[in-house]
Amino acid sequence: VDLVQIFDSWAGVLSRPLYQTFVIPYLKRICDNITKVPVTLFSKGAWFSISDLAVLNCATIGLDWQMDPAWARAEAGESKTLQGNLDPAVLYGSTGEIISKTKEMLSLFGPYRHIANLGHGVYPDIDPSKLKCFITTVQEFQHQPS
Repeated sequence: VDLVQIFDSWAGVLSRPLYQTFVIPYLKRICDNITKVPVTLFSKGAWFSISDLAVLNCATIGLDWQMDPAWARAEAGESKTLQGNLDPAVLYGSTGEIISKTKEMLSLFGPYRHIANLGHGVYPDIDPSKLKCFITTVQEFQHQPS
């Protein structure tokens, strides 16, 4: 494989203390033992875990669509790549809405370490042309100098 992603869709059902007790030690163990490829950690709904994930031996932290990119960057620090976080439901919108929301997301992350992605999976009934619109918008986007 070229990378490993730990995809914890239920992370947000735990409180921070429970997450720190019952999840972080195992994520640490996984991250410390995968040394040949980068690791991405995605903990949906666990906004409180960003600073805990940032100290683990992972390259990337995935963000769901409810996490603010600027806040997440401050919590994670500059050494981690952030991934995400367009709301997957945006893909039900018009082409114009998809383009607008995708550009807004990319602008919020700025020109820093970021992998454009949805903030969770693609719903099974999404029109593939809407996903293509998202991908094309990401590929064509250029950050404006500040």
